[in-house]
This record gives sequence, structure tokens and C-alpha cells, in this order.
Amino acid sequence: MKKTIFAVALAAAGLVAIPAAFAQDGAPTAQQGWYVGADAGYANLDKGPYNDGDFTGGIKGGYRFALNPETSLGAEIGYQYLGRPDARNSAQAAAGVNGQSKLQGATAGLDLRYNFAPAWYAELRGGAFFAKGEGLTDSDTPEFRDFRKTKYYAGAGVGYNINSQWSLGLNYDYYAGDGENVKLDTSAYTVSAEYRF
Repeated sequence: MKKTIFAVALAAAGLVAIPAAFAQDGAPTAQQGWYVGADAGYANLDKGPYNDGDFTGGIKGGYRFALNPETSLGAEIGYQYLGRPDARNSAQAAAGVNGQSKLQGATAGLDLRYNFAPAWYAELRGGAFFAKGEGLTDSDTPEFRDFRKTKYYAGAGVGYNINSQWSLGLNYDYYAGDGENVKLDTSAYTVSAEYRF
């Protein structure tokens, strides 16, 4: 949680401290309208019996409203798969306990995007994460359990607008995923692509 707050605070500070050298020439750069996107990358889980990572990938779509010439706010929904990291204790597997975790779920949230140069943007996002997970409990005698719980996600990113319809980005997102004494809070580092209608 502390890492998430730090990452979001750092991204927010970066938005506030953008140098005047990137000032706009008056041409509007904020996007407005429907969009769809996809991301892929690495998901890291370092909680309880887990210290591993795996592939992550997701899709999303929504609608952005231009707040001013450089800033837009999007309402979006999506789905994120956060991989199947292995437990760090292989003795559990030898004893017949499947220690491989799994976390995935739907998302619904907001995306605040600021274009600090005609082609470059920074964004903050967050909202509800409808987590569906399974894994080992964080206890002296681990048990394998599954859960469904509404949690949250938060993240930040930077990107480049190739043209008025396409953009590419680099992102960090934190997905809270814990329930029934199973702690699957995951950090995701992804590359994304977006298409705007």
C-alpha cells in the first residue's frame, strides 16, 4: 500500500512540476470521445508465501471528456489478468499442495490525462477492482483458498500520441487482491496501446 501511495504521489508531483518549456502553443491536445486499449507486461507478487511474477495483460474501453485544452477525464471499464505466480516454498508442491496463485478481474474507474506537449501525455487512474483470486493463505499451515472481493486499483503512466487516434504508453498499476487470508496484492508494469474513435 505504501508503494502505491508513493507511486501515485510521485506521478501527481510530476504533473504539477512540468516545466514551462512544454507549454502549449494554444492548439487543443486533450482527447474527447470513445477509446479502447490493451496492455501487456509483468505482474509482480511479493506477499505472504509468494515472491514471484508472471505475465499480465488486459483490455479496457471508455469515454473521455475534455476538461480544458490539455486535460481530459475518462470513465472506463476493463478486465485484467495478473498471472499465476508460484509460491516460494517448493515443499508445499512436494506435499501435494498446489501453491500457484491466480488473480484476475473486472475494473471500473476514472482516468485523468494531461498532455504536457502536443505528442506527450501523463495520466493517473484508479477505481474498483472486482477481484477473483486463488492462492495459499498467509499462515504457519498454509491452505489453498479462492475468493471474490471488490477491492481497488490505482496507477500512473506516460505515453506518446502517434497521431489523433493512436497512442503508446508505459504504466505502473497496483491491484489490491486479498481475501480469506490470501494476500495477492500485485504490481503490474505494462506497455499499452490505445485507439480513439
